[in-house]
Amino acid sequence: MLSYLLLHPQWSFSPQETADLCTAFDMAVAVLQDRDGSSASWATDNVRAALAAAIMEAWRRGEKDPRRLSEQAVRAADAMLAGGPESVKLNRQA
Repeated sequence: MLSYLLLHPQWSFSPQETADLCTAFDMAVAVLQDRDGSSASWATDNVRAALAAAIMEAWRRGEKDPRRLSEQAVRAADAMLAGGPESVKLNRQA
């Protein structure tokens, strides 16, 4: 997540906000890695960028709670894997 934030200098965050975003990202990756039978590698840069983009999108819409940000990123990842409408959005932002 931190790498994603550094690639987007147009956004600035307090240290606490940065920590919350990174926590949300780490939580989402942990949930996805713990799943059995997942068809994606959560360590690849493009997948991690898509998760970070989903978290940033939710943040820009007003969600600030790391747990809820993480849950939204996991839902977006599920849609991406299923090829649902969120997958196009995530791929465009990655």
